[in-house]
Amino acid sequence: MKFIYKIKHRISQFKEHPLISYPSFRIVKYIYINIKLRYFKKQIIVKWLNDLKYHLSIGDSSMIGNYYFILNDYTESIFLLYYLNPLDTFIDIGSNHGHYTLLASGIIGNSTISIEPVKDTFSRLKSNIEINKLNNITLLNIGLSNTVGELRISNNKGSMNKILKNQTNNNFETIKVTTLDKISENIHNLSIIKIDVEGYEKYILEGGFKTLKNKNLMVIIIELNEYTNYYDYNEMDIIEILKKFQFKPYRFLTKTKELIELKSKNDDSFNTIFIRDIDKVREKINNKSISFQNYKGCQIKVLRTI
Repeated sequence: MKFIYKIKHRISQFKEHPLISYPSFRIVKYIYINIKLRYFKKQIIVKWLNDLKYHLSIGDSSMIGNYYFILNDYTESIFLLYYLNPLDTFIDIGSNHGHYTLLASGIIGNSTISIEPVKDTFSRLKSNIEINKLNNITLLNIGLSNTVGELRISNNKGSMNKILKNQTNNNFETIKVTTLDKISENIHNLSIIKIDVEGYEKYILEGGFKTLKNKNLMVIIIELNEYTNYYDYNEMDIIEILKKFQFKPYRFLTKTKELIELKSKNDDSFNTIFIRDIDKVREKINNKSISFQNYKGCQIKVLRTI
């Protein structure tokens, strides 16, 4: 019954995804890759957008979404491609295996600072950068917080690893942490930050008040999914911090490139896009065109013109 539910759920997701034309074909791929990964139990290399590649193995819960949906986190990913240009700097906090880092530096060609604290996850991130031979990415195996020091982080939950309040088992590692301000102090063209740290977002923002004053920084994409409860604070604390620095929440409509201001977070997504200067952001995305071309049956290539 559980398997049937998963299949029905995937079919529904495939039907709704803008890049999926044949949901039944995607179901076959979904079943195929799960059988292959479980049976052979070894890492494979998957060809992705614009000839980018990534490693995939059993238990992956981040990059495997790109195998299923061609482009996972579709709305935020498309926004990123529209917004960034080669002269921008992007900070990817909680980059996991590098979905956003690869899109930014691999397709747009901008500089990226990619931060991932968990040792094994960082190794996977590094291997995905190396297989694509990208030299415009700075990789940091470190955590971010509101002070410099050390913290404990879980290491057995894949993309759901998080900073631990208390040691409850042996599935953790001790990591070095610094602040966003220290990471970004010498960056002059910081344009966008993405933060995905399973509820720890407030503490990263608290360590980045100087960074948030940077007038070049126009966009922050941040995950808001109620995981803040673990740290005994409310998501509104994050929103209020961002509002103090003139960042407002928006919903991005991919078909029309419209940006619609919201009163609070985007309830239709795990992620919310916060924007400081909406006119400048609209100008950037309206000056760019992105087209998707099918080739070899199920592959997609992204082309850009500015």
